[in-house]
Amino acid sequence: MNRSSAGGGDGFPLVTFVIPVSGVQVQEPMPILSSLYAQDSSDWDAVVVRTAIPSLKQMLGERVAEVRVEVGATLAKAMNHGLEKARGRFVAFLSSDDRLQPNAISVLASVLAEDSDVAFTDEIVNGEVFSKPAFSPERLRGQFYLRNLTVYRRTLVGELGGIRSGVDGAEVYDLALRSTRGSRRVEHAATPVFTGGDRPLASLWGTTESDALRATKQVLDEHLKATGGGTVDAVSESGIHHTRRAVLGEPLVSIVIPTRGGSAVVRGEQRNMVIEVVRSIVDRSTYGNYEIVVVIDEVAEKSTRQELARLGGSRLRFVEWTRPFNFSEKINTGVLHARGEYVLLLNDDTEVITPGWIEPMLALAQLPRAALVGSMLYFEDDTIQHAGHAYYRRDVTHIGMHSERGASGPWGAFLLEREVQGVTCACALVRKSVFLEAGGLSTLLPGNFNDVDLSMKMASLGYQSYWTPYSELYHFESKSRNPRVAKFEIDTAWGRWEHLLWDSPFWPTDPHEVFKADQEP
Repeated sequence: MNRSSAGGGDGFPLVTFVIPVSGVQVQEPMPILSSLYAQDSSDWDAVVVRTAIPSLKQMLGERVAEVRVEVGATLAKAMNHGLEKARGRFVAFLSSDDRLQPNAISVLASVLAEDSDVAFTDEIVNGEVFSKPAFSPERLRGQFYLRNLTVYRRTLVGELGGIRSGVDGAEVYDLALRSTRGSRRVEHAATPVFTGGDRPLASLWGTTESDALRATKQVLDEHLKATGGGTVDAVSESGIHHTRRAVLGEPLVSIVIPTRGGSAVVRGEQRNMVIEVVRSIVDRSTYGNYEIVVVIDEVAEKSTRQELARLGGSRLRFVEWTRPFNFSEKINTGVLHARGEYVLLLNDDTEVITPGWIEPMLALAQLPRAALVGSMLYFEDDTIQHAGHAYYRRDVTHIGMHSERGASGPWGAFLLEREVQGVTCACALVRKSVFLEAGGLSTLLPGNFNDVDLSMKMASLGYQSYWTPYSELYHFESKSRNPRVAKFEIDTAWGRWEHLLWDSPFWPTDPHEVFKADQEP
């Protein structure tokens, strides 16, 4: 960062902390002020907004201004009064019980630049470090994961009309949603420099939990309307909110399934894999406009073809395959035969669980610059197989692998639609034009890592992959193919992308960690 451009050097501090305090006679220094005066940087000031008298100026110190509002004033009014007195280039809203680590201002200064709009940090919650993902707009509409130490460009808050009244208990969440919709830059300081007090700011101001939940639903409803549509099914005291994007129109979705038509033992019984996945599609899909493109080997039994035709009816078409096995080439061929605007790549060793499984993926795939959209996949034993990809310290892995079905994951991440680095092509939906622009699956990777390669190609073109927990399937992995990984596949995939497989911005913790179902968000 060019520090002279983001703070200091012009008589204005980098950050002003606005601290509303409602009707409490403070008998000792506030934890937040004590931690501010202990900072290793002087690039800050603060405004305490009070409803009570007498003045606290003598105990506040020279860096802290004092503003009074009348008893009974709303939290929004108090925050706006503090905002009027703020001098910093950026502003944050904290409670008197919050605490900052001594390096907090320096950490913020290291990520803020002249054109930054918002910045947030990692923090310590109930003694545990919350290592947050990079800015994730889709996750934000389901969880205010930015949380407490979030700073906003002061002039941007002014342009938005300040803190909005009428959303008691959701003032800061509302500000985060509104300020990030069109932000130029949202910065993440991946250092835990903040510890929140026992009660949130709105609660200290007297807002009830029920009022806060009503306001949260209101601001999420408005946010979805402003960003393409959707619904808020439920809001929760846990901070995990069930929101869904809306499907726009009813575009044709082509479900592309490569298969040899073989059988395997699942749950102790022999089953024809492709017949059962098609049966589950037909039985459980609520989306009306889809077709099924089965890329089928010539060795497939006639009876398999007949049953598929019976199940799929006019929706199903066969594409004959006579070449040696190459999963990537079979998928590419199926996509070229697909008539749909969107293609859903699907393994034959899967089974649909969720009625309405297509809609959540399609709604995310319709977002601007959307790449692949994946779903929650389970092994036969009901443990998680896939909750998105993470490419971490040269490793390529499935998030959540072997965690219990129903586990919330770290900070509720298994329960939230969110951005990811990539997804498995065992079940992935994408706009056909984006698939073709990226060159499809690489035929140099006939069996493994072709989905990693495709995800990285799309990311290099500026597209973003997503994952949803609202679409669930079983993935009886490798029931219909040889799972062996060839050395040339490793050499090809890592040779292309190893230099980018170090950081995992959307999953910053160990993706191999296994989570129990009873872990709380």
